Amino acid sequence: MVSDAPSPQDSNARLTDLLRTGLGRADAKGRAQVVLKLFSPAEQEELVALLHAYLWDTAAPHDNDWHRSPGNIMTLWAELLAISTQTRQRLIPLRTGLIKVMTDRSLGYRTHPQSVPVFIRAYTGPLATPVHPGDPRQTTSTITISARGAGFGDPATDKAVETAAETVVAAHYKAAGWTVTRVAHLNCGWDLTATKDNTELHLEVKGVSSSMPSVLLTRNELRTAELDEAWRLAVVTTVLTNPHLQEFNRDAVTAAADPTVFRVNLS
Repeated sequence: MVSDAPSPQDSNARLTDLLRTGLGRADAKGRAQVVLKLFSPAEQEELVALLHAYLWDTAAPHDNDWHRSPGNIMTLWAELLAISTQTRQRLIPLRTGLIKVMTDRSLGYRTHPQSVPVFIRAYTGPLATPVHPGDPRQTTSTITISARGAGFGDPATDKAVETAAETVVAAHYKAAGWTVTRVAHLNCGWDLTATKDNTELHLEVKGVSSSMPSVLLTRNELRTAELDEAWRLAVVTTVLTNPHLQEFNRDAVTAAADPTVFRVNLS
């Protein structure tokens, strides 16, 4: 018996179609930004349902509620569309509009007008959850912040992943004739300094166990990315099994960054 139930792939395809439709309509109207009103009421309902399903199903538990950063929405969209930083920025107003609709319907709320977390009520709709391409659907609720930086997982695993990633990145640059110095312990906002001739690069290294380059940056690391023209992000995915190095310039990183966790000192 063949099931007609929607699959994550169906949802991915429909979400991709809707986003490309919005971009096309914005282009036709000479608009730089994609906003919710470019979609018909029926299409808006589809977008809200897809977003609701995604946020609920991919959320990590915290104190018996469910929280997820809206920043992961853009990560999903960017992967499905394979888009540039400029196009990501065009879609930000659409993301904002959808979050507002969810808030107005009491499906989610932000603790501050410009921050997260978001509380997501249980999703019971007919759509399958969109997923990141190649995502094994594994999430973790553990975030480790230490002298090494920020990462997912327990401290021991986080250290192994980051050490392996630094080894991969250092070997890559040394093979290309660069001199590499580890400076992570100096808390300067990056992990490795690479020099060659008259060029110096400041490499923030992140290791990821999965195939998806989604990482955490500390406030110091992000601030350095915003101010330091030599700063680069080097992400090693599937680092413990089949390492794959990807590099991102500081403009791409700062454009994609969204607040996820806040430290609140009340004493």
